[in-house]
Amino acid sequence: MNKLEFYKDDLDQYQIILDNYEALSSEDGATAYRLAQMAIIEADRWNEIAFESSKLAKNLEVSKTNLYNWAYHKYRILMTIHEFCRVVYRQCEEQARERWNEN
Repeated sequence: MNKLEFYKDDLDQYQIILDNYEALSSEDGATAYRLAQMAIIEADRWNEIAFESSKLAKNLEVSKTNLYNWAYHKYRILMTIHEFCRVVYRQCEEQARERWNEN
């Protein structure tokens, strides 16, 4: 078994988030909100993988440090996406309120 197959579902979710983030428009508050939710949930999963890296590394026969760094990097990317999407969502909401108040 390929060692990455152990994380296939997690890697698929991570890629979905990256793809959606890449396609995100600064005017799409609804997508930004959903993406922020997805990113924080998946970030929690990668944080858990990093936390359990000692135990998991033995099962996968990989370096604990390498597994931790790999998972932590994905966690940080997801947290950055989460924070950026929150900003986009907030800006879209403010713009919508301004348009509403102008009418």
